[in-house]
Amino acid sequence: MAPASAIAALGVYIFTFNCGLTAIDSDAVASQLFNALTTPQLPDLLVLSLQEIAPLPHALVGGSFLVPYFAKFHDAVEKASKKLGGEYTAVVARNVGMTALVVFAKDPAAVRDLETAGVGVGLWDMGNKGAVGVRFTYHGSDGETELTFVAAHLAAMEDEVERRNQDWKSIVRGLVFSSVSKSAGQATSLSVSSEDRPLLSISPRDASIYKPTSHLFVAGDLNYRTSSMKPSPTDYVDTFPQPHYDTTHNNHFSNLFEHDQLTQEHEAGRTLHGLVEERITFPPTYKYTSKEPFLTPDEDLIQWHWAKHRWPSWCDRILYLPLPSWLSKPGAKIVAHKYTSVPLFPTSDHRAVALSLSVPLVPIPPPQEEEESDDPRIKPPFDVSPDWKQSRQRARILELFVGFTLYFTTTWEGAAVLVAGVAGIRKKEGEGQSPLRIHLGGKIALTAIIKLAFEKLACNAPFGPKEPGLPVSGILPK
Repeated sequence: MAPASAIAALGVYIFTFNCGLTAIDSDAVASQLFNALTTPQLPDLLVLSLQEIAPLPHALVGGSFLVPYFAKFHDAVEKASKKLGGEYTAVVARNVGMTALVVFAKDPAAVRDLETAGVGVGLWDMGNKGAVGVRFTYHGSDGETELTFVAAHLAAMEDEVERRNQDWKSIVRGLVFSSVSKSAGQATSLSVSSEDRPLLSISPRDASIYKPTSHLFVAGDLNYRTSSMKPSPTDYVDTFPQPHYDTTHNNHFSNLFEHDQLTQEHEAGRTLHGLVEERITFPPTYKYTSKEPFLTPDEDLIQWHWAKHRWPSWCDRILYLPLPSWLSKPGAKIVAHKYTSVPLFPTSDHRAVALSLSVPLVPIPPPQEEEESDDPRIKPPFDVSPDWKQSRQRARILELFVGFTLYFTTTWEGAAVLVAGVAGIRKKEGEGQSPLRIHLGGKIALTAIIKLAFEKLACNAPFGPKEPGLPVSGILPK
């Protein structure tokens, strides 16, 4: 219990990582997961923002195709938390294509009024790039507060800064929250898709990313670079930072940060409106080559092995919305304890980034109608798209089509299913069966293939028709 004169605080730990389209090494992630902790005590909430969580076919189809990839993170969290003498329960996991968000809680019953949202901003609005959001009220013994977490993955390449800004606009317009369950901590079965649940009977503002009564945290591979052009052949030697350069050296990474696109676009009011970021004191998080030593702290490195065709950049970021001016609670403040990157993992060319902070456990009241403020909770930069749901449904159909096509044509597992089906048809031909029976047999084989594929979609999620998802709790098998 907090002293009577103090405001209780909720410990929140946010970890963002571009997984590189492959399953992680659980032991490696576990060894570095809590690098941003400043005390040995586990925070109340652990939030994982994951990009490129799986190969494209598996991610677009989703459902149980993704369970092995989520399970790796469950193992990592379990191992890391046990080292600190605690444990977590996964209360929600959601994805849109290759972008995923997982929330763990020490007290899952404290997570209530769960809402989720998702939007694709990739090709034809599919989820090769996009964002996924989770919103809930945390009910602690000393108070409560509403929190919104968003995992995002924006467009790549140095010269695509305007596209990244447009992706952010699409996220603000298309990330619309709808209810999943009354209490995540009490949920034990699969959630249902949003086509079975109406849009919340509230104002679009309250269903948007900028809800006036909620905290907001955005984490992900935002992909903003340190140049609008690719590096020249000489830049690698003449300009790229290295660990032995001190702050007085022209090539120290702090000088490179002066060209950070996110900072420039944010200050110009073109992206991440209203959000703030703690001061960056760590080296660029992208792009490392396979020569870079894994799990090695910067102070033990002689050289950073940068990819020569990409400017070293801080692609991976975590930002949050400050407390609103209408929260007149003396002593209430968000306290950031540590913002840092972690050593490189063996499965990615990105370094993960983590932020530990304390959030006041007090509700944010609705603003008064006459409230004048530039806070985006009151004046959002963009309106919610009126056809957000239809757009997501259309994109979801495309994701399934593209995902299954790629699964059957580019993966060994999918090819094996097709070969088995074709072999069955040819066997019938060899047995001299009538064309009608062969046709029926082929139809049965094709039906079996499709049935097998759709059985992979074991669960529904609240993003549109037959959106793959995972149960609200108990979702990650050991």
